[in-house]
Amino acid sequence: MSSVRRALVLSMAERYVLIGLSLMSNILIARLLTPEEIGIYSVTLALIGVAHVLRDFGIGNFLIQEKTLNDDHLRTAFGFSLMIGVGLFGLIFAIAPWAGVFYKDPRIVDTIRIGALNFLVLPFCSISVALLRREMQFGRLAVVTLSAAVFGFAVTITLALQGLGANGLAIGGVAGNLATGLGAWLARTPRRILMPGFREWRKVVGFGARTSAANIVTTVSMDINDLAVGRILGFAPVAMISRAQGLMNLFHRDLMTAIRNVAYPAYARTHREGGDLEAQHQFTVAAITVLAWPFYGFAALYALELLHLLFGPQWREAAPLVPWFCLAGSAAATCNLILPMLTARGRVDLATRADLVVQPIRALVLVVGVLLFQSMLSFAVLFALIFIATVPYLYHIKAQAQPTDFPALFAKLRKSLAVTATCMTPPVFIAALIPANGTSGALAAMGLSALTCALTWVAAVIFFRHPITDDPLFRRMIGAVGLRPGT
Repeated sequence: MSSVRRALVLSMAERYVLIGLSLMSNILIARLLTPEEIGIYSVTLALIGVAHVLRDFGIGNFLIQEKTLNDDHLRTAFGFSLMIGVGLFGLIFAIAPWAGVFYKDPRIVDTIRIGALNFLVLPFCSISVALLRREMQFGRLAVVTLSAAVFGFAVTITLALQGLGANGLAIGGVAGNLATGLGAWLARTPRRILMPGFREWRKVVGFGARTSAANIVTTVSMDINDLAVGRILGFAPVAMISRAQGLMNLFHRDLMTAIRNVAYPAYARTHREGGDLEAQHQFTVAAITVLAWPFYGFAALYALELLHLLFGPQWREAAPLVPWFCLAGSAAATCNLILPMLTARGRVDLATRADLVVQPIRALVLVVGVLLFQSMLSFAVLFALIFIATVPYLYHIKAQAQPTDFPALFAKLRKSLAVTATCMTPPVFIAALIPANGTSGALAAMGLSALTCALTWVAAVIFFRHPITDDPLFRRMIGAVGLRPGT
């Protein structure tokens, strides 16, 4: 477990720095670009999102989970990546003008074509990144990722200052992927130039077909939200929803990416070695919820101040949406790692089935909701309700491969809830005295609330003897400031 903890520390440190860079980028971009320009880029990402899933074809996960990896596997993986990438680039480049006609805005055509360049770049970095993850070389991977992020950030901001709008964002994304590909190849030992091949195509296709089916449905279901909102309400509401979701995604996407990057290979190794996978999963759920629930509570309480601080006053309309997205994130925190765990166990079929059921229903409800209610708030409310309804279904699917000890799980979740209620009490009291209105006084109150929430969280975790206090890493961190968790 010590190697897993070290990997998690490195992955979390990487994500924190990436989140910092992302925040800096978003803060500047929100002031340099209009909501409409940001909306154009968001819709562009949604339009090519499905193609990105096809390009990946589950190849990275195949290389991580394959027990006896050899050169034929690597050459076949590279061959498929290259073939799919070139084909998708040509297809998207050709059909981009149709998007301009559909959205009645020709600006989106060039943005889509620039984004399509990623399909020519990613085949040259995905293999190296997957091998670094398989070998749990998260230190080297962190250096690569952070260096690429800094490079992409510099390109994006420079082009935004030059007035390139959505196209500048797209070029920055391509630049970041170029840097990732070069860095990941340099980080590998030994460094080799692979020639494409297809000798092990049956294994790659067998694994990729199962995982890609679910990933395609998931991506379509998620991206269709932006596509529908962009067509029905316009590009600016897409950006408003994106900004509101952005606060939720600081944890749900950014921090959970760091956790999943370590959890999936760790789960796979535990399963290969015959370890207690259920105990490992329950501990991660407890650790995630004790961090996520206070985060979401605080973000919901100070939504207006956070948006004003991070993005500026032009994004005030997004504030009423934030609590609903935070409610969705709180529900997701209890089940975020179920599908990675099932995949690590080799039950890709169950993970696929879950996505094929959940994602189309989610997409249908959200699109119909936007059509019926024609408002951003209805989208956010339905988004939260769907996430809540998904939780019991995912645990039902999990039980078919890994039965859940619900009494033990609920005991851990009750402690996470107790910690959350305790550490959120001071912020709620301060917010009642100084109402949220986006003024400098409210921003100062938010800072005081954040400090008291953090201090109370540490005390509550120790007082309630939350499972996270049993982790050696937590004990070392607390011991560094002279505190001793109860034993």
